[in-house]
Amino acid sequence: MNSRPLLALGVLLGLGVFTLGCGGAADDPIPSAPSAAPSAAQDELDRVLERLMATPNIEVEDGFTARVLIPPGELYDPLFMRDHEGEIWMNDDGGEEGDKGSKIVAVDAEGGISTVIALGRLLPVTSFDIAPSSFGSYEGQLFSLAQAEIAFPGATMNHIIQRVDPTTTADAERFCTLPMADADGGGISGIGFEARFGPEGSPFSGKFFAATIMNGSVYQVTADGTCTSFVRFERGSPTGIAFSEDGQRMLVATSGAIQQVRPDGTVDEPLVRSDALTLPTGMAYAPAGFGTYGGQLFVADMGNADIQMTQATAADGKVYRVDGSGEVQLVASGFHNPVGLHFVDGALWVTDINGDFIAGRRELPEGFVVELRVDR
Repeated sequence: MNSRPLLALGVLLGLGVFTLGCGGAADDPIPSAPSAAPSAAQDELDRVLERLMATPNIEVEDGFTARVLIPPGELYDPLFMRDHEGEIWMNDDGGEEGDKGSKIVAVDAEGGISTVIALGRLLPVTSFDIAPSSFGSYEGQLFSLAQAEIAFPGATMNHIIQRVDPTTTADAERFCTLPMADADGGGISGIGFEARFGPEGSPFSGKFFAATIMNGSVYQVTADGTCTSFVRFERGSPTGIAFSEDGQRMLVATSGAIQQVRPDGTVDEPLVRSDALTLPTGMAYAPAGFGTYGGQLFVADMGNADIQMTQATAADGKVYRVDGSGEVQLVASGFHNPVGLHFVDGALWVTDINGDFIAGRRELPEGFVVELRVDR
């Protein structure tokens, strides 16, 4: 099996839960802390938190405007978004309850957040989608790519597909475990990223696809519970999944390129190659009416994804678009670690995890969501 840049790429997105300070009770009593920290210590603590939780400064190119829809302080690691009966559902990989982590929330047009699936029902979710009618009796259930355990050990183990009925209060059930990529037992299906169903009516319909970084694979899952490898990339790891507008090709984001994959798993020439795409993640086609950009592919890029424990993350994340000639054009900058893109009522929503539980070992609700609009 070829070696992969696990330290730089695999650990970039922990997609699990790491709880700080979870030791047991001490043998000897611990002296009580002073009722109030000295002023200098409190000032220093406030300074650090203010830096880590700062509202992002998003800069846009001509023709676009930006506003922070959900500022840091409300979400931990907002990741991917899906439409559901007039609402936008989003997975937030934050918090921990027993051996479970992550929740699914609904977000309204003004950034209001409500809970769809509460903490304690799911194993840590990296991405999800709602089963369509082509997935048989599971229609309407939520399927997700998830860690088999919480925290960093779970991030580097074979991932699972879990399902849950959002109309009940039952916990999620394991649907299948993603196998090793190699017949000889190599190629762990760890560090999950995006997962989604193929478009209805397309050659990809009736299947759930899931990308894992450690073995550079995209898996396909069918309604009978079968999980098999669909395509494996020997160079670059898949960090985003989308589909062409006609549904005839799967688009897979890898470092430096947007790959095109046929329904049989054959990899065609890339849709685009660009050095600007350092670590592309979420992708979405602009709908008609999105200014002059209708039909163009928009792509989030995390940049160097260097997440530290106590330092502010670099604001080197960007959003790009692929124009009609196939050139990559900058749309907005100033993001930290953008992941998901989704068009909502004439706007483009961008999720940003900022820091991260696993890669950064920091448990802070510092994720945010930005709304981009065209102004012409």
